[in-house]
Amino acid sequence: MRNVKQESEETISTAELYDRVWRRGLYSGFSHATAGEAATPFLDAYIDAVKASGKIPARVLELGAGSCDHALRCARERLHVTAVEYSEVAVTSARERLLHLADGRLDIVRADLFAYTRQLAPGSLAGAYSNAVFHFLSAEQRVEQYRMLHGALVDHGVLAISFKAEGDALQSRGAVVELTPAGPVVEGDDGIRRLFVTDVDVLVDEMREASFTVQDVIRWSVSDYNVARERGEFVGLLATR
Repeated sequence: MRNVKQESEETISTAELYDRVWRRGLYSGFSHATAGEAATPFLDAYIDAVKASGKIPARVLELGAGSCDHALRCARERLHVTAVEYSEVAVTSARERLLHLADGRLDIVRADLFAYTRQLAPGSLAGAYSNAVFHFLSAEQRVEQYRMLHGALVDHGVLAISFKAEGDALQSRGAVVELTPAGPVVEGDDGIRRLFVTDVDVLVDEMREASFTVQDVIRWSVSDYNVARERGEFVGLLATR
């Protein structure tokens, strides 16, 4: 198993690739101006599950928040949200666009995902969410993150993690660099490696290994998400501590 230093270095490498895209002005949030910008079946289910947990005030976390539009949606649903994003450009843009819309319920933090989750206090969160981020991580990294998040969640706290799925527009726009039990890892022309999920049961088992109970598996599509006139395909796992 990789050690923590190796995990952090690999995560930062991917995060830096994204930051370079942001800095070149090529990325304002893949979901921008699509049907997935503020609502997906998975985000809706996550918000409903956190509210149903009865933890008031509900403090939640989004990892790899990017444009932070989903974090804003959570804030508008009266959840208290910390959105964590590595790219300084993305963070600056999100703060300028969104903070005045969130009624003080949104905090946008620039940080490395691994560094941030290592310092989470036990029982400090009612929910943790990440949309199309954990498919950049190895299986070992994902399980390690789930264990950290398990410790940070309250009893019956909600974990919601989504991945790119088989048939996504980006899957054919790169080279397969690894075949994993969950699906192929493809390196795109941006240098970023993404898992495209073909066997979601493998991901369910990873969450169970970290002592989560998976409540639902949700699949959905978003038109024009990465590529105009094509579809982004996603699969999300909704689990409880």
